[in-house]
Amino acid sequence: MPRIIVRRIGVVSEDTVRNILDTVEECYQRSAPHAVELLELLLFESSVEMTAFYAEESEAYGVASQSLGEEFLAAHDAWTGTSRIGVCIERMNGLPRLVGVGALRHEVGHSILHGSLEHYVFPITPPLLRASKRFSLMKANLFAILYLISIVVKDFEATKLLAGKGYLEDQAAYSLHVLKASPEDLGAWRMAKGNPTAMALCAAGRLKDAACTMTIGQVLTERPIDVVARELSYLNHPMASRLAGVLEAFPKALTRDTFSNVNSAVRLFVERLLEPTLSEGTWRS
Repeated sequence: MPRIIVRRIGVVSEDTVRNILDTVEECYQRSAPHAVELLELLLFESSVEMTAFYAEESEAYGVASQSLGEEFLAAHDAWTGTSRIGVCIERMNGLPRLVGVGALRHEVGHSILHGSLEHYVFPITPPLLRASKRFSLMKANLFAILYLISIVVKDFEATKLLAGKGYLEDQAAYSLHVLKASPEDLGAWRMAKGNPTAMALCAAGRLKDAACTMTIGQVLTERPIDVVARELSYLNHPMASRLAGVLEAFPKALTRDTFSNVNSAVRLFVERLLEPTLSEGTWRS
């Protein structure tokens, strides 16, 4: 069992701390053996405190970080060299218990698989570099795509690990929760339409939410790709079918270590989605 250091930011009750610890500790026990020796557990009273904390930490450590929108219940990082899991109590409250438990276990999975700083810094891959030269993509867009795809891979791996340990119902509940399009997702797509680069970035962002669903087919009443296609149907254009093509290739393509999997996922994204999208007409990067 890892040593777990609890840090509260705001007012968090003892009962809440104990319930979270019980879930986290049980998950580590079932997932043994693993190499996690120390975990810092950050419990935030509100979303404001959580968002501000991670924004400051990201800037301090110079590590790319996804904005913690309202759908983020918990987050994992290893920017300090030690695994940290942050939990937003405000966001957890009011959601079905199975979704919250699934979110906690999801981050435990990340700590087991991605508990070092090297899992947050990836080099630009050759396929992405070639696409950049062909379409004159700005460097910021390159790093944004690489960052988003690395998150996709890590989420896919974490869910696959947990499903293999028997955590199916909670991971299904969590995956389907994050798969639902938020108002921010719909707004981002409306703004991106007509700009192929922005459209590709939107698709990369939604891959993160969809990738987890591809690993939980045992507990779904229909094919995972059909569930994903329905939830992402607002990405009309040819984008929805291209996104589905990338996702359907994941189970066979992502079977190695994280770094090899990121390379494979970037290649799939570039070949099946980015290049076809940017080839359709005039673009601005």
